[in-house]
Amino acid sequence: MSKVWSICVSYRDEEFDPLGRRTAWEIQDMGISGVGGVKTVQVFQLVGRLDEGEVRMLCEELLHDPIIQQYSYIEGIDASPLFKASNTWSVEVKLKPGVFDSLAESVFKGAEVIGIHSIERVETYMVYLVRGNLSYEKVELLCRRCLANPIIHNYKIHPPLNSNG
Repeated sequence: MSKVWSICVSYRDEEFDPLGRRTAWEIQDMGISGVGGVKTVQVFQLVGRLDEGEVRMLCEELLHDPIIQQYSYIEGIDASPLFKASNTWSVEVKLKPGVFDSLAESVFKGAEVIGIHSIERVETYMVYLVRGNLSYEKVELLCRRCLANPIIHNYKIHPPLNSNG
């Protein structure tokens, strides 16, 4: 029976996160205040007849660099419990249906190379963890101007755990 696994890969330290640093600089250049930092999380959603051991093997041998990255995973399609935090907005940026996901294709082929043939489908997306005192409107502006390309991406905003919004 097929299962869905959501795997989150992030840098151990914000200093190692080049995309997070660049995004924080872009936000600063836009003149938006209140952002304390940006961390990025690459999410891989795998569908197939995979057990937890195979998921761990994929993480260890294919999906992360153990020197500078860490990973976590959860069974199910909703990965948001892995990245929700106080004072941190999370934004999921996904490719729109029909847009080719080259990273997903690479994961699919890489899994076969390491002997895992039970994956039926792979989807990837990026999560931006934006730390700071921000309103929903500011985060929405960040999405439209910096985090997502509206031609090829959809996005979903998750407010901080300590937020009412």
